[in-house]
Amino acid sequence: MIKKTYTAIVNGIPVEENEISANAAHSMGVDVDPEEENRWQLIDFTLEEKSAVTIWKALKYVKSLHAKDGYLTQVELKPKTGRYHQLRRHLAWVCKRPIVGDDEYDGGAEDAMRLRGRGLFLCSNRISLEHPFYNSKEGRSEWDAMSDDAIKYADGKISLSRDDRVMIEASIDLPEKFESLLAREEARFFKFSPVIDEKDDPTQFVVS
Repeated sequence: MIKKTYTAIVNGIPVEENEISANAAHSMGVDVDPEEENRWQLIDFTLEEKSAVTIWKALKYVKSLHAKDGYLTQVELKPKTGRYHQLRRHLAWVCKRPIVGDDEYDGGAEDAMRLRGRGLFLCSNRISLEHPFYNSKEGRSEWDAMSDDAIKYADGKISLSRDDRVMIEASIDLPEKFESLLAREEARFFKFSPVIDEKDDPTQFVVS
């Protein structure tokens, strides 16, 4: 099974209606550490009469003069299924907050139009899959005979899952435009809205 992780920036604060534990998310087969303390959100919303399931959580909220609710939200997404435009439609239709730059599902409102122009802010930045050789009978014997060193684990790119499967993991940095957009919008907000109520401090919304 291939497990993918995506990161997106959405226009506003997405609706959170169905909270689940990390252990529950992991049991559904997505790439989540079952022991982490953070809670996740579950979207189970049929598309084209087929099951479509996405697990997600907010990572960071940044003040923006242009965004809905006065915030842009960076989210992490773990799709269990892979329906057509699943993540884009789930965020726009279920969470009510489309991905920034999504000119097909952002509704075309003024706030969405102002945030267009730099492409779609959705990136597949991590993948995890079972090793095609080391999980075979022959390959597992070879794996078990290796010493536990950096070569065996490929400097962290290969690991053992909780159910004792050899997994390959790869990740990339987010495109520079992600941090650039958040930094620009936050800077503009504080430049033109210098008086901020402490209880509305965006730093309180950073999720580890």
